[in-house]
Amino acid sequence: MAENNEFGTVIGADANFKGDLSFDSAAKVLGKFEGSITSKGKVQVADGADCKATVKAKEISVEGHIEGNIEATDRVELRPKGIITGDITAARMTMADGASIDGHCRIGVNGQSGSRSATSSAEVKPQQQQAAAKK
Repeated sequence: MAENNEFGTVIGADANFKGDLSFDSAAKVLGKFEGSITSKGKVQVADGADCKATVKAKEISVEGHIEGNIEATDRVELRPKGIITGDITAARMTMADGASIDGHCRIGVNGQSGSRSATSSAEVKPQQQQAAAKK
């Protein structure tokens, strides 16, 4: 019963929403969404949901699909069926086995400030070049 009260805004599974959504509390997307979502709370993209959107929130949980850049001031949680096609910026992130990302990640305390932090494109190329130079 607590989960029903957790989300003040719910976009139903049969809904197709286009536009900009802004709110202070938590929202759950069950259907299709296109545009942008901005929240001071949590945004959950449920299993089966499809978002073509920029998402900015304190916390973002992904079980469905997001096509667009996301930014979380606290954390991103990518669940087993979750798919993100876009760049991720967050202070913290958890990613379950089976989830996928096609984009760059900036995760860490400095992820929000534009200073260098860990990225998904870990600097593998220089190491590969050094190994090739030794041959």
